[in-house]
Amino acid sequence: MSYKSSCMTEMEEPGTMDSSMSWVHEVLEADQLTASKMRYGRRKLSRGTLALLWALRVYVVFMLFIVGLAVWNALHFGG
Repeated sequence: MSYKSSCMTEMEEPGTMDSSMSWVHEVLEADQLTASKMRYGRRKLSRGTLALLWALRVYVVFMLFIVGLAVWNALHFGG
């Protein structure tokens, strides 16, 4: 039986997914499993950090406008 046909057989038969995926737990180390990782959630940012992030967002939007304007001028006015 070829590899492709064996994969199709496993996917078609119900209940074999758990047994065919059990090798994942054997191969991965304990800290690589998502079940064992700690979840931290969102961090509370200070006002200064939030202001910096918003300034960076505004800067990116402004630079997109500038680059778009430069491309527009290059395409429509030839340089």
